[in-house]
Amino acid sequence: MSRDESRRRHESAAHAEETERDAEHESERWDPDDAIQGEAPKDHFAPPPVPCECWCMHCRRVFMSDQIWFQRVINDPQGFEGFWKCPTPNCSGAGFTFDIHPTDPDHPANEGWCYDDDEEGEEDFDAEAFDAGDADGVAGDWDPEEPTYKALDDLFGDDGDDDDLEGEEWKFGLQPGERPPEPNWMEQARREHEEEEARYDQPDERPRVIDWGNRPDRRESPKPFDDDDIPF
Repeated sequence: MSRDESRRRHESAAHAEETERDAEHESERWDPDDAIQGEAPKDHFAPPPVPCECWCMHCRRVFMSDQIWFQRVINDPQGFEGFWKCPTPNCSGAGFTFDIHPTDPDHPANEGWCYDDDEEGEEDFDAEAFDAGDADGVAGDWDPEEPTYKALDDLFGDDGDDDDLEGEEWKFGLQPGERPPEPNWMEQARREHEEEEARYDQPDERPRVIDWGNRPDRRESPKPFDDDDIPF
């Protein structure tokens, strides 16, 4: 066997091996057409045929994908058939790979997603330079009367952790051990969160069938999507 023929055979074998690997990887990809079809044959947000553990972005609860149920829409002028709903009672989450995702980061349906822990750029922050006043011209010493700092304190409060007030309550006109009342927005947010959590523990009020025959926003045919609709 000549050297050229040997090289060609080696390249051909390497190419075949690479093609086989690509085909194997492709077979592991999540294909929405592999979702459970059932009542919604064109719905790519249906759960997978093999049950997996999932979580919902709305209620943030964990459940198995075979608990996801189909909320049927009838009489829709545009032919929409319905939603695959989160099993948590009264949760608005809907759609596998939309609001509902596998908890396993290696699940094929999670391919393309990445985790951002919001720490980007923190490693580049030079605390010593900042304290010395060399970071972007910002003074290192904190001045509570400086207008910018004072505005932030007025907006968000400068008490920080409750433990920081211990022994200094008198500065805020408080008795020892007393804490300032929480801002209205914080109290409202906490109350809304508690009410939402309470709804998840109540009997499910979501209808199994929705009639969209009288919805005025569904009477007009949707505009066709083209390249002009892409914002970039």
